[in-house]
Amino acid sequence: MIIDVHAHAASEDFIRETASKPSYGMPYEVRPDGSYATRGYGEMDRLMWDLDGRLERLKRRGIDLQLISPSPRTISDDKHVIGIEIARLMNRETANLVKRGGGRLAGMGVIPLGEPAKAADEIRRTVGEYGFQGVCMPTSAAGKPLDLPIFADVWGTLAELGLLVFMHATTAITRETLGEYTLNTVIAWPTEVTIAATRLIFSGVIERHPGLRLVLSHAGGTLPYLAGRLDLAYHAPKHEANPACRANITKPPSHYLSQIYYDTVVASPASLRFLIDLVGADRVMFGTDFPYEIGDTDGAIALPLLRQLPSAQREKILGQNARDVLGHARSG
Repeated sequence: MIIDVHAHAASEDFIRETASKPSYGMPYEVRPDGSYATRGYGEMDRLMWDLDGRLERLKRRGIDLQLISPSPRTISDDKHVIGIEIARLMNRETANLVKRGGGRLAGMGVIPLGEPAKAADEIRRTVGEYGFQGVCMPTSAAGKPLDLPIFADVWGTLAELGLLVFMHATTAITRETLGEYTLNTVIAWPTEVTIAATRLIFSGVIERHPGLRLVLSHAGGTLPYLAGRLDLAYHAPKHEANPACRANITKPPSHYLSQIYYDTVVASPASLRFLIDLVGADRVMFGTDFPYEIGDTDGAIALPLLRQLPSAQREKILGQNARDVLGHARSG
């Protein structure tokens, strides 16, 4: 069984409804010719909303189940983060897509991080109503780090319910130099994943919640390659010693990499091989970033390497790991 843990979708109803109400703060636009666009990004790939086309593509590629979530920039960016009203609308539309998906789609809920005091209860309500076994989490809440105390109940609830928590990069830091060459997407977003995950490690969130099933998009950004450098900060004895690097954790930061999962959307066979060797096949899940072009939409980058692995490792990455995590999810 092949499970794609990293994919995005939006219903036409959601696109049109939110585009018609600027107060929602969504970036979607309906063009005069009836096509759809995302402000600051461009024309929307038809497969974001064309369900028949998506299902045909999944069948042709041999994907048995695809976990879908809204575009990350609609959940949070450097200026806004969704509250309960938009989260409920997104979750309703995701559930509707799943109903029409013929068993090939599963939904990931979104969390109203803009109203953190209400977020934990909303997670329970959404999971109970729609049966979602996972959630999609941005890397910040309009720039606020997610390890802040105001989000403590969110992490506790996610760990308690055993949900698959897919953390997808979104914009928190903006710089003029990132405005060209698609650098926000190709450089800044993996860096946002790295920053968010590193803060979750150093702040003790990962240690306090050993049952948390966190999956990092884009193979964790640069986190796997900086593990040794994080440990240097933890062990620094004199001039560069920072007590904060040891205050909330009992082991070196690299230890916690084995409590995290990583998707395969790293766009390099050599980097994917390094990741598997570093964290083990038990901690890697197949993903595509469907339907975005700066991803691995058909798995063409990851699959040739995965086919070279021993069958037990290959089966874990392609589906078993995700199936095991989803199997632990509770309805609340």
